Amino acid sequence: MRDRGGGMSFSDRQIRNLFEIVKIVHLSPEPNELCALLATRVCPEGELVKVYFAKLHQDGYFRTVASFGYSRESKIHEYQVGLIRSVPMPDAYLRSEVVIFNKEELPLKYPEFQTIDPRTPWESLAITPTISGGLVFVFRLQVSLKKSRSTQLYFEAIAQILSFYRKGSQEISFTVEESKKLEIESISPDNNELKDRPLTKRQRTIMALIQEGLTNSQIAGEIGYSESLVRQESVLIYAKLGIRGRVDLRAESSAMPRSLEPNLKVSCSLIFP
Repeated sequence: MRDRGGGMSFSDRQIRNLFEIVKIVHLSPEPNELCALLATRVCPEGELVKVYFAKLHQDGYFRTVASFGYSRESKIHEYQVGLIRSVPMPDAYLRSEVVIFNKEELPLKYPEFQTIDPRTPWESLAITPTISGGLVFVFRLQVSLKKSRSTQLYFEAIAQILSFYRKGSQEISFTVEESKKLEIESISPDNNELKDRPLTKRQRTIMALIQEGLTNSQIAGEIGYSESLVRQESVLIYAKLGIRGRVDLRAESSAMPRSLEPNLKVSCSLIFP
């Protein structure tokens, strides 16, 4: 799909994502709910992303407001970074532009950079400062982003939409029921797009634990992430496998001869070095 100038325009998935993000911001959810909902609607390829956003305070430090997808041991809620540090977030804020890096590029550009949560695999980083409000959103993706004008414009559009996020400024109240409904809508993937795509490492781990009969809550405790993340990853697993849900997955596992079972029961220490 090309724009009138002959350049690449947004894909259908990107357009849907942007539309969903507009709806989410319009409802003005609580900060942690916002992160959980964004996690399902940012990646151009439909995978979950890690999300956190920070606010610049008067003392010159960015401090985390909310997050989703980080392991408990990361202590992301305690993270802070000074405005003058030579690391991606302050740099993006001072330049007032979206910055996108693949994992191998970061140590070369920012020698001071250290990942907050080394336990969780990621391939790309997109940092989107908002136009106003002193907020910066950070997205860590499980896929490598293509360096293109279309990708840059996509994340710039996300940054502009998020600039309208003002918790408590709208008259709309965001109830628990609306939150659950919106989450279900947000994580319902296009099965035709995801079917037969490979599972990520974390999805393979979650699938193995589902096959063992663990509940989402038990899986969350086992791998050190939130139950919401497990639930959302499960939806993507079912879409990729072309099945309806947990019952079908366990039925397929029971029907599979043990000699043909994939070796999925690997420890979390191997999955998340």
